[in-house]
Amino acid sequence: MSPGDESDRGNPDEWTALLDRLELDADRILAATPGTADTAVIEPWTPPSTPLPVHLADRARRVVERQRLAMERARTDLDDLRQHLGAVDRIPGTRRPDAPAFLDVDG
Repeated sequence: MSPGDESDRGNPDEWTALLDRLELDADRILAATPGTADTAVIEPWTPPSTPLPVHLADRARRVVERQRLAMERARTDLDDLRQHLGAVDRIPGTRRPDAPAFLDVDG
């Protein structure tokens, strides 16, 4: 390819590093124990200012698919958590919420 070729002007190092990071984030969520996907810390990211190099397009598509699977996994975990919290909320309390829980006997 010639240096002026429009189809591959992106910075491959920046894009490779970003794709590595996005793939790692998705893999951490997918590898997490069920119910813990929401505890993975995912930092915000900004795409490089150059276009995606053509030779990285297939990898980028695979990373997008991994992210889609990770989002489904996180959504399932959150739905399960909401269902569990809903069940816990339906358990009647043993005391009034505004009643003191302890008695101060020392004054």
